[in-house]
Amino acid sequence: MKKIIALMTFLMALLPSLCFALGTVVQSHTTVTPYMRTVLFTCTGDSVNGSIPDTVTDSTHTAFIQGWQITLIEAWPKAGGTAPDAADVFILDGTTLEDYLGSADCGTTAKAAYGADLIHATLPKSCLPYMYHTGVNYYWPIRGTLTLRVASQATASAEYYIRLTFQR
Repeated sequence: MKKIIALMTFLMALLPSLCFALGTVVQSHTTVTPYMRTVLFTCTGDSVNGSIPDTVTDSTHTAFIQGWQITLIEAWPKAGGTAPDAADVFILDGTTLEDYLGSADCGTTAKAAYGADLIHATLPKSCLPYMYHTGVNYYWPIRGTLTLRVASQATASAEYYIRLTFQR
């Protein structure tokens, strides 16, 4: 019985490092003009599976974009860095988890021509925000936090950027 408990304790200690190994995301922001602001996510995939954690805008960046509208989403690989796989991007409302890129299921299946394959191994790509229920581009007003979610990026230590542009 003691051996079983010891084995279970060892596996429980090891399991989080195997299952939850995630990369890093650093946030920064810039005022481009009095009517345009950006938030940049600098992403580095996990060294084993390439994933990054869902990243919520911190209080500084959330305050910076309150009352602004998201107008453009861009993604590009870091020059000279490890190229990412083609991957899907979701920008989720912090309260409702509605995807500002038009996902019908709140961040599981990306919408083609919007969040689907927005990350590319060698090319910069961009898209406009989209409202699933109306089927049109829609410039969402920001009322709270945003969550960046990246799916299907599996290249270990991939380096890329995602920039959100906001206007008034």
